Amino acid sequence: EDFFPPDFIAEYTGQIRAWFYVLHVIGAALYDSPAYKNVVVEGVILGTDGRKMSKNYGNYPDPKELLQKYGGDALRLYLLSSPVMHGEDIIISEEAYRQQVKGTMLILWNSYNFFITYANVDAWDKDKKIKSENVLDKWILSLLNKLVKEVSEDLDNYDTVATISKLQKFVDDFSTWYIRRSRDRVGPTAEDQKDKNKFYTTCHEVLTTLSKLLAPVVPFVSEEMFRNLTEEDSVHLASWPETNEDKIDDDLERKMDKVREIVEKGHAKRKIAEIKLRQPLRELMYVDQIRLPIEFENLIKYELNILNVSYGNPTTQAHKDLGLQVTLATEITPKLKSAGEARDIVRKIQEERKKIGTKLDEKVDVQIEDWPKEFESEIKRKALVSSISKGEFKVNPSK
Repeated sequence: EDFFPPDFIAEYTGQIRAWFYVLHVIGAALYDSPAYKNVVVEGVILGTDGRKMSKNYGNYPDPKELLQKYGGDALRLYLLSSPVMHGEDIIISEEAYRQQVKGTMLILWNSYNFFITYANVDAWDKDKKIKSENVLDKWILSLLNKLVKEVSEDLDNYDTVATISKLQKFVDDFSTWYIRRSRDRVGPTAEDQKDKNKFYTTCHEVLTTLSKLLAPVVPFVSEEMFRNLTEEDSVHLASWPETNEDKIDDDLERKMDKVREIVEKGHAKRKIAEIKLRQPLRELMYVDQIRLPIEFENLIKYELNILNVSYGNPTTQAHKDLGLQVTLATEITPKLKSAGEARDIVRKIQEERKKIGTKLDEKVDVQIEDWPKEFESEIKRKALVSSISKGEFKVNPSK
């Protein structure tokens, strides 16, 4: 009587005309009530050969071994995101199971690890949070609040497939665009302390909220993240997040989509011209109906390693019908070539730093065959180098 009728029951399709039906008959006869409010109907998980799983056939991977190998979170993510949750049959696949770890879970953990690593290096004080007007911060918070709204609706409708699809897309956007474009904002080489604080404040809010949204799906990883980020007892004892409608900005999101579209076309143009990303180029021009504000154009500039971004207004109907057009100036002057060489050297030093195990904020002395002298100070700043001297390539911690 305390909970009748229950919020939901779950069973596979074979029970539609059996258990589901009989429960309603009994509920109506005895209590003049439906037997349950909602029902989740799963399909059948078939063996690797498409037949029902059977010990005699041995046509399925050992579930205990899969749990020990990939963990419970991966199993939940695999099953709760599969068509089996919409009543369809699926063939069990260890490869699809493994992809949950290599995909969403690893991407999420790497983003979380990036935040933790650099917040510690920069000695970020989470008690001194700051509101940000940075366009990247506002964009990710807009997506986050929309995600809270949509995931809450999907879970209220017992739709785990839609829930996980939205969570996976957000994790991908968070990692491949927000974190990627914010890397230069933090760490010992970034000098704007206020902007560092804006990034850490935003990132902490995103990761904390995301761990709550993920808790019903991946309870172990979300627990580890949440407890470390907040020092609270458990994510499973925390309140469910609420949407802040004021932070949702559809216009900003549309502009950011346009930026990413321009960047995608720019990368394609570089690929056709066989010019690697580390080589700076003079200019990119985009022709579109509306010009983007300068802070969005700056994102294009930094992502594509372009010195200047210019805008062309579509003057004819033919131009308008073509939609977004992107042109890249691919001529490489001696100065641009030197700038590209400097970036190659920075990367080479950073790779060597990893090999010899220097700390992120530790300065090094570098010996190298040659380097563009006009970019020496930039090389030193970006790779945390104390001194550069001629000789066979070598990197050593500064004494």
